[in-house]
Amino acid sequence: MSSSSNIRNLGKRLVPPLLAEPLARWWPATERAVLEYAPNGWDTIENKADSSGWDNESVVAAERAKWDAFCRHARGIGPLGFSHESTDLTITDNVSYHNIHLTFAYVLARVAGQRARISVLDWGGGLGHYYVLGRAVLPELQLDYRCHEVPLMCVHGRELCPDVEFCSDDTCLQKEYDLVMINGSLGYFRDWQSTLAQLSRCAARYLFLTRTLVVNARESFVVLQHTDEYQYNSDMLTQVFNKRELLAVTESEGLKIEREFVVGKGPTIMNAPEQCVDSGWLLRRDA
Repeated sequence: MSSSSNIRNLGKRLVPPLLAEPLARWWPATERAVLEYAPNGWDTIENKADSSGWDNESVVAAERAKWDAFCRHARGIGPLGFSHESTDLTITDNVSYHNIHLTFAYVLARVAGQRARISVLDWGGGLGHYYVLGRAVLPELQLDYRCHEVPLMCVHGRELCPDVEFCSDDTCLQKEYDLVMINGSLGYFRDWQSTLAQLSRCAARYLFLTRTLVVNARESFVVLQHTDEYQYNSDMLTQVFNKRELLAVTESEGLKIEREFVVGKGPTIMNAPEQCVDSGWLLRRDA
């Protein structure tokens, strides 16, 4: 199978970023863990229960229901401590969300420098939430913005955020961008090394790899994610990366770390061989 076919097939598993409010660090003893170690890896039986991944009407409906509130907060004058992934959009003072959004604003400003316009590929960009956020925090910066998402999310994204170009196939990989952002979605790709390498090659200047679960001592491993917050309750598999293994891929594609970011402690993973840290990096290609 060609690398383009791999990307096409794996694209079904793109999601709104992983570390949302549902991936809480603690949960009541009466409820099952949101994330748990999958010792059988990608061959875990639960992975075969539903092949649609996040390409599901209930997921899109949940995102659409919060769209207006997200846009209102982004375009307002209040703090950025809210998230489209939260179940409560009245909360605007969450420090973790505030940190994530301000880090994104810094990255946009760093990539732009003195330029008035930059091109962005948002790999797993939902309905275009980060485009809305970017235009709000840096209104003087023009964004040629492209989102790669699952087909249903693209359909609704084109309606709600028409300034963004949405694609669900691999055509977005046929050009280069000033900034490529992978925001919490890399873990859903089984052949993540190939995916990351291809996205790295699309980064003419910068790659922003963030909200990525990593461990230091253990090899990369797979975890089972329970999605009870959505109506269809489908379990999915995602990846926790060994940090050195992850960054070796970007380094092999000519990208060097310019800045590392603290995202958070990371969600607790039941029975994991090592608990993860939620990490991010801005990587740059030398001229």
